[in-house]
Amino acid sequence: MSKQQHTIIFACYACIALITMFALPRLVFGLDHFTAILLGTVLLLSGGLLHEIFTRRINETQEIRRLIILRNAYNQNQEDLSRNRDELRRVYEVLEQFNSQNDGKKTTEDIREVASEVKVLHGLVEQLYSSGKDEKRATTVDTLDEDPTKANLGKLPAVGGRKISELSDDHILEIVRDALRQSRVDLFLQPIVSLPQRKRRFFESFIHMRSADGATITPDQCMGLAKEKDLGLAIDNMLLFRSIQLLKKAQQHDYSTAFFCNISPNTFSDREFFGDFIEYLESNRELAPCIVFQLAQADMVAQAEDVTNDLQRLASVGYRLCMNQVTDLNFDPRGLEVKGFRFVKLRIDRILNTDSPYSAADIHSIKEELDAANVDLIIENVETEQALIEILEFNIDLGQGFLFGEPRPSKDPVAEKLPELRVVSE
Repeated sequence: MSKQQHTIIFACYACIALITMFALPRLVFGLDHFTAILLGTVLLLSGGLLHEIFTRRINETQEIRRLIILRNAYNQNQEDLSRNRDELRRVYEVLEQFNSQNDGKKTTEDIREVASEVKVLHGLVEQLYSSGKDEKRATTVDTLDEDPTKANLGKLPAVGGRKISELSDDHILEIVRDALRQSRVDLFLQPIVSLPQRKRRFFESFIHMRSADGATITPDQCMGLAKEKDLGLAIDNMLLFRSIQLLKKAQQHDYSTAFFCNISPNTFSDREFFGDFIEYLESNRELAPCIVFQLAQADMVAQAEDVTNDLQRLASVGYRLCMNQVTDLNFDPRGLEVKGFRFVKLRIDRILNTDSPYSAADIHSIKEELDAANVDLIIENVETEQALIEILEFNIDLGQGFLFGEPRPSKDPVAEKLPELRVVSE
């Protein structure tokens, strides 16, 4: 309680005592002043005693709640420390395994690869934990009212059968943090097909997170809130790196397909992380044929020259680039090709919408320029057969949309013993 509240309470019982001392003898016949003063003194002391008892009770309750918060934080730190020890032990095991090999060149390359991955992970962990440092853990709204004798301190953040929209902001952020810390991250794939054959040529990758009870949370459901809480950068960077890790796992099975992976503008702005990330990609050159990085047209225009240099570093290693979210067709296909761009994505409504500022002749013209620059055009959001028939008039190379397949969680190719990477279908 504040000093003002204590002052008000004291003033209340002090006024009652004063009224008893000086006004009560006039109101009660036969009551002398000495007795009234004695009675007022008793009331004043009784009020002070009750005030003290009440204050002590409140302070004790607050101390118990603080202890619960500290105990929760301690348990979480112990879990984090245990996981860090496990990660460090695995790194040492890998290094020892490398040291036992006879091929010194391969050992050096492998150690460099592991070191670059550990460096990126270290930065991501710091971002993830420091970005939420101003928020009290232990979900203060829920935990502070728990009975300390019944509090379930090991309980993980979960949806509990409710809709995501019904959860509080703090609860959603805690679920997201826990999912990233515990690697409860799933890879979803949507096919990109060649036209008109509809043969699957590529997959676009999406990342979904899972709560402790298995509920799925997409980045779209939490990114707006995460940006308000200064978590957007940490989540964007973590999801990008997890995407590459999962795609690397799929690539180990020698699949010839390639995966499109988005890079957010937040990641561009984090020069330290992006530099470490590029170093990690350079040490994993075998991934280059299997990964295509997507960048929005508006983000490319807004980025500085140093980001362009970073993209050219990726292109020089063999990673391909794709420009998506295209709103302005007045771009230079030759310039894109020189920078390492091999794909351009265009929403179908930019072609078929009657309100589109571009005519059929404009679409044919940009398509011819892209073909001359050896850049493939991908039409997004194809959902109906009629729309497909209409875009085929422009000799479109590739298509993507619900007509060809929705984003589905990728299966484990080894566990399923499939000859190729497939997409779960309902």
